[in-house]
Amino acid sequence: MFQMTRKILPVLAISTTIAGFSVAAQAADQWVVDANDSEIEFTGTQLGAEFEGEFKNFDANIVFSPDDLAGSSVEVLIDIASVDTENGDRDSQIVSSDWFDANQWPKATFKTKSFKEIAPGKYEAVADLTIRDVTREVTLPFDIEIEGNEADASGAVTINRTDFGIGQGQWADTSQVGDPVTIEIDIEATRK
Repeated sequence: MFQMTRKILPVLAISTTIAGFSVAAQAADQWVVDANDSEIEFTGTQLGAEFEGEFKNFDANIVFSPDDLAGSSVEVLIDIASVDTENGDRDSQIVSSDWFDANQWPKATFKTKSFKEIAPGKYEAVADLTIRDVTREVTLPFDIEIEGNEADASGAVTINRTDFGIGQGQWADTSQVGDPVTIEIDIEATRK
């Protein structure tokens, strides 16, 4: 009996340790985005002049903890038809088949694969960005400030629109509408 107990105790200790790691891996906090105080904006160029816009509607599923980056994840679904550049003609062109083709692909998605801490409060998220059914890996550097149950995250990443097929036909030429587009996020959220 004593011999058997000596063999079982280490197994129980290992099992308990593994269970502890499993619980720790699920310890990242869930967050609810405050839609009124959160923005996904972008900056591009047209005929050499800079213009700005935003996507007014998006859904986000955020699980994040600085203490559990491996257990953290973010998935954002962006409603392309909610684009607003304060120019009706440009907005109608953006959702057209030559650009985002919102009828065929109404959502863009951003889905994280990993997080890395760069400095206190500063991180990088490696994610798959999908637009027009084209997926490319991007790295989004961002800052996050967490106070109690409130969090504020901001960051920016620059992509080339042509990598995603945004701008078909004559618009594939980048002389009128520039290729680089900077996407900026400012997200305020509350811990669930």
